[in-house]
Amino acid sequence: QLVEVNGSPCLKLTEDEEKMTIPGTKTIYRLYDADGHPFMDLMALEEEPSPSVGQELAVRVLGRLGETSKVVATTVEPLHRTYFRDGQVCEPLPSLPEVRSHAQVSLNLLSPAHRRLHQPQPYPVAVTERLHGLLTELRQASQ
Repeated sequence: QLVEVNGSPCLKLTEDEEKMTIPGTKTIYRLYDADGHPFMDLMALEEEPSPSVGQELAVRVLGRLGETSKVVATTVEPLHRTYFRDGQVCEPLPSLPEVRSHAQVSLNLLSPAHRRLHQPQPYPVAVTERLHGLLTELRQASQ
């Protein structure tokens, strides 16, 4: 998805909050609870400091951007990896068995509430307040 043009953040306008693009160069973190289960993935602008363990964070959950939520993680895992830069491989690509194993481990770490087949609890993805501010600014500028 197009999120930046010549270094300037941009977004796709849509009434459906779930379908809009999130502007700017971002990184993403997986936040874990005290039981070792991931409870949220958090998108942040690349230049923002990474979330700290035990620090209360104000976030906006996609689908409910109008309200602020407070979360505290006991573990923070950076998820973003750059494998290609300027058309060149800059980090060795994982093998298919490694990808499969990583996916299975990630699924097994999910809380049973997220994994159950009957009425699973939605797994939230959120943005930082700073990223939300950029999103709001670009939406207002385009109106």
